Order: sequence, then C-alpha cells, then structure tokens
Amino acid sequence: MKRKNLFDLLALKEKVSSNKYLQKLKPLHEEKIKVEKILVQLNELKNDKNTSISTSAWELKSASNIQEKIFEQISLARLRLKNISHEIFKLEKKFIEHQFRKNRSEEKSKQIRRSLSIEIENKLEAEMQGINKVKVN
Repeated sequence: MKRKNLFDLLALKEKVSSNKYLQKLKPLHEEKIKVEKILVQLNELKNDKNTSISTSAWELKSASNIQEKIFEQISLARLRLKNISHEIFKLEKKFIEHQFRKNRSEEKSKQIRRSLSIEIENKLEAEMQGINKVKVN
C-alpha cells in the first residue's frame, strides 16, 4: 500500500473540519429565515391597529397589553436574529479558514507529487543512459 503524502492527509483533515462547519451552518440559515418571517408577522401585528369606534376601558387595556407583548416579542426576535447572524458569521469565517488551509495543503501536495515524478523520470532516464552505455561497449 502506498503511503499517503502528509499534505494529502492535512487536506483531508481540513475538508472534514470545513464540512463540520458547513453542517452547522445549514440549520442556522433555516432558523434565521424562520425568525425573519416571524419578525415580519410581528411588525404587521404591531401596525394593525384596532380602529373600532366604541372602545371601553377593558378593550383599551387589553389592546395595550397585546401591544406590549408584541413589542417584547419583536425585541426578542431581533435579539435572536442578531445572535444567529453573529453565529453564522463566525462559522462562515471558520469554514473559509479551513477551506483556505485545505486548498493550500492540496497545492503543496501537488508540488510534492510533481517533484517526485520529476525525480522518478530523472532516475529512469539515468538508468536508460546507463543501459545504453553498457550496450554500446
């Protein structure tokens, strides 16, 4: 069995790490979309004002409580959206770092393979010249 190049192994390790971050990113993107939809719905609720002409004190208090709850939920949704966005940014940054390392390792591995193949070609060429000299003599 042929021994693997160190940089091939490093590239594989970085690929596994970057895939790990990619798997963490997908649910966060989905959650961000859900929270954004909820935020839009809450803003619509906030903007919908009950414009009934006859309002009693209980109705006013109830509407006030509902508006207060809506504002609380909006602030929670915004905070959650901010946290999710921050987490996505961190994970994307780490993913990009691992991708960069993987690409760099793959490039080094290609350079090593090229140099090894050149060495092998040179050895074969030297052997062929040695064989040709023996045949001539």
